[in-house]
Amino acid sequence: MSSENDKKEDNEKTGKLAGMGAGAIVGAQVGTAVMPVVGTFAGAVVGGVLGSEVGKKVGSSLLNKFGGKSKEETAEKTDVSSELEKLAKLHKQGVLDDDEFKAAKAKLLNL
Repeated sequence: MSSENDKKEDNEKTGKLAGMGAGAIVGAQVGTAVMPVVGTFAGAVVGGVLGSEVGKKVGSSLLNKFGGKSKEETAEKTDVSSELEKLAKLHKQGVLDDDEFKAAKAKLLNL
């Protein structure tokens, strides 16, 4: 249960941060159009604040619904990717022939 709550909190933080960035960019553009120079800064601040709240609610809901990857899943995927790169390099160097490369790749991908 704690893991589920941690995931929801992480999703809220991610959504809030994404919303803040997007809000600041849009706010700066609107502020510049309305009042150049001062409006850019003010728009970015207001947009960032509003965007962080929208992102926290909307972004976290989307991440919870569609499932963000856990840190373990991401690390596992990275390990598989790096192992595939190593296999490809060995194959390209001629250390592994075609059959050995295919067999090692299939084993790594659980095929």
